[in-house]
Amino acid sequence: MTIEFWRRRRAKTNAVKARKPPRTRRPTLPIRVGQAQQKLSQAIICGDHELASWLDLAAKRDLVIGSPDDVKEFRERLNTVMEPVPA
Repeated sequence: MTIEFWRRRRAKTNAVKARKPPRTRRPTLPIRVGQAQQKLSQAIICGDHELASWLDLAAKRDLVIGSPDDVKEFRERLNTVMEPVPA
């Protein structure tokens, strides 16, 4: 007589539930300038348009906090990123 070892997933009798899409991770608002710059760099590197537009909306609603010079520099960088690509 042999003992068979089945993988746990196959041993279950219940049907496997459909997986949910991963939850988007957004920081709580208002967001600091340094964290906003990190998120913008992440959006540029990963090509994440949704994150970039979320940061643009947060900047337009004045939910990015920090020193005025840093916020101005962040908004300028954000404007250059959000410009349409010339054809």
